[in-house]
Amino acid sequence: MNNFWTIVGHTASSRLKTKSFVISTIITMVLIIGIVNIGTIIDLFSGDDEGSTQNIAVVDESDGATEIAEALAAPPEDEEAYIYQLINQPLDTVIEEARDGEYDGVVQLTGTTETLNATFYGENNGMAMDVQQEVQRLKEGYMTSELDIDEAQLAAVYQPIGFEQMSLEDGEATESAGMGIEANITVFAVAYVLFFIIITYSTMIATEVATEKSSRVMELIVSSVNPIVQMFAKLTGIGLTAFINIVTILVAGIIGIYVGGNTISDFLSSDFIDITLIGYGLIVLFLGYFLFGGIAAMLGALVSRTEDVQQAVQPLIYLAMIGFFIVTFGMSNAEAAFVKVASYIPFFTPQLIVLRIGSGTIEVWEIALLLVILAISAVIVNLVAARVYKGGVLMHGKFSFKNGIKQALVLSKKEK
Repeated sequence: MNNFWTIVGHTASSRLKTKSFVISTIITMVLIIGIVNIGTIIDLFSGDDEGSTQNIAVVDESDGATEIAEALAAPPEDEEAYIYQLINQPLDTVIEEARDGEYDGVVQLTGTTETLNATFYGENNGMAMDVQQEVQRLKEGYMTSELDIDEAQLAAVYQPIGFEQMSLEDGEATESAGMGIEANITVFAVAYVLFFIIITYSTMIATEVATEKSSRVMELIVSSVNPIVQMFAKLTGIGLTAFINIVTILVAGIIGIYVGGNTISDFLSSDFIDITLIGYGLIVLFLGYFLFGGIAAMLGALVSRTEDVQQAVQPLIYLAMIGFFIVTFGMSNAEAAFVKVASYIPFFTPQLIVLRIGSGTIEVWEIALLLVILAISAVIVNLVAARVYKGGVLMHGKFSFKNGIKQALVLSKKEK
């Protein structure tokens, strides 16, 4: 065990002390702090004045809901973000004026007071949600004050208004992306971190092994340390480096939160973070690292020159990229059959299980099954990789995946 921890410490420290690691860590921390405060940065560089109001035209085509339209267009008591103007012109004319920049949006009211419908014409999803809430509030207030409320009428008061958002340009319906963005932020962030960590550190493992082989240091190490012990020590050492990298990201995130004038509790309770999802992300990150890392160590043992490392790890990079692309396309339809099927492929499981959990399209038993499959796959891969590694570190010559594995297995049996 002394040899194991000696190699772990040497592997981790040699990576942590490199200039590239220090510089990349600092850059990453700065980027994380910037991302956490992206809204403040955008406001800082935008040309809009803080507290500026936006004009929304109101076109009343309702049947008896004039009071609500007038209340909507009443002068605000306090300074508000929106000023509503009741316009007695045809809808097409008002929309054309909005396209010319006279208004920031248009609200069309139709239906009766009880069945009020509001259609918002504009591109701003946040504005559309605010308009919907304001019209709903005015309807509820009007009906509550005017009616002698009974049970049926109370149900009518709280009946949500029909609401639709239309594009100013083509008049076609648009889907509000506000809630979708909030729901996908954690999924995308966790999937990207998984992709970045797995690819970066898998390549690092292969490079570490190949470097020692090319400098003949490996021959000295093998003579005093069991190759299998050496392999798992390197996986652990570089995994420790990855852990420290993750910690720096978390620290940068915390700094960014406080720089923005918020607290950790405020950030964790917001719609932009899901602690449960991050917890699952850490689990699959651990399993995914050893799955990809075991293969990377095996491939590094088959390489005699550092120049061949990129060629050797290309299949791993392609697998991780495919998983990331599936996550990207699957965000709009996580229930698609190809997403479900791909999530059972161990190389795609780490990223796709996060997607499916975040979208709420997976049962608890299926989460457990996918984690068990991933864990078993990681164990099997590392057992096979250890045998290949044991023989591969003794090989020299041109890299060949198929022939190299055969030759490594033969040498491994001879070394028993």
